[in-house]
Amino acid sequence: MRILKLIGAAAALMVLASAAAQAAPGFSTANVNLRTGPDIDFPAIDVIPEGDDVEIMGCLDDESWCEVLWDGDRGWVFSEYLAFDGPGGYVSLLDVGPAAYHVPFVTFAARSYWDRYYVGRPWYSERARWYAHHVRPRRDWHRPPSGRRNAGWWRKNYRAPSGLRPPPHHGWKRPSREIRQEARRHRRNARQEYRQDRRDDRRDRRDNRRDDRRDDRRDHRHDRH
Repeated sequence: MRILKLIGAAAALMVLASAAAQAAPGFSTANVNLRTGPDIDFPAIDVIPEGDDVEIMGCLDDESWCEVLWDGDRGWVFSEYLAFDGPGGYVSLLDVGPAAYHVPFVTFAARSYWDRYYVGRPWYSERARWYAHHVRPRRDWHRPPSGRRNAGWWRKNYRAPSGLRPPPHHGWKRPSREIRQEARRHRRNARQEYRQDRRDDRRDRRDNRRDDRRDDRRDHRHDRH
């Protein structure tokens, strides 16, 4: 039995190592939502700031969405807002295709994905709804051409998702490291304040319940006399 457990653990480590080896370093080209699934209906985890580093874990086979790892969170973003560092500037993921940077094609199953990455998160309590959710293809999305592709092929008749500006063109400059670090500090402080507010709120509710129970006991004793 112990040998079987060791074999299972080794296999799990091999899977994790393989997934890590396939991840490609990239970055966002705009402030874009990180979602819990490849559909705009799925809850947003956070907003990835423009220019922030991500690990691109994989993309759907139509390249409409890609899975990324960002700031410890794993989720899905619109593929056209992802890019790689390249000679003379940035390289849009869609211009060259995921395979050019060894990014694999992946699939999505809400149940296994949420159970693996989101247990204990605020939205996990609504998991039954999302397990049953039918993931819709992106509206007005065109599959990439087969074979060699021309840079910017996807911009023809392209319509940016609601609430987002179109991805930048080639002249765009990635925000400096200092600006990205400052944004990261601001985000970290905001998260800490949010967590502290939640702790304070839970403490206040607990104190209120305790006071209510004490008042109920006092009223009960008063009624008996």
